[in-house]
This record gives sequence, structure tokens and C-alpha cells, in this order.
Amino acid sequence: MTTIDQRLRELGITVPEPFAPLGRYVPAVRVGDLVFLSGTGPVRPDGSVVTGKVGRDLDLDTARAAARLTGLQLLAVLTAELGSLDR
Repeated sequence: MTTIDQRLRELGITVPEPFAPLGRYVPAVRVGDLVFLSGTGPVRPDGSVVTGKVGRDLDLDTARAAARLTGLQLLAVLTAELGSLDR
């Protein structure tokens, strides 16, 4: 059986370390079988944040890359909270 971590490696996807909250919030909260995530945005590997409005400040490719960065940060927070994405 393939784990989620193995599949991500096969796809060449590296989940980053979750970044520290920039405010007074909790990045993940468990309620029963659910996990709620908050405060995550498109953080580049150098720590800078992608900002702007698509079509005005960002072209579509940059916006897609920012969405991907956000998704990876969400996976990072979820992994930190659960210990494994397989949970």
C-alpha cells in the first residue's frame, strides 16, 4: 500500500515545514473527526509572501503558483497536527 508521503515523493512534491503563525491564532484545531485550518497563505521558500490581485498585480501563472504554495502550506500544517497525512 502506498502512503500519501510516498505518492507525494513520486510526484516530486515536497511539503515544506509549516511557517510560524504571524498573529494570535491557532493554525489547526481538531473537533471530533474534523480538522479546521486557518491563517495559511502563499509563502515562498525564502519566507516572502505572495500578495496582490489576479489580473491586476499577478498574472494567471503566478496566481496558480501562489495557490499551489498555499495548498502545500495547508498540507504542512495538517501533517504537523496529525503526524501523518495518512490519518
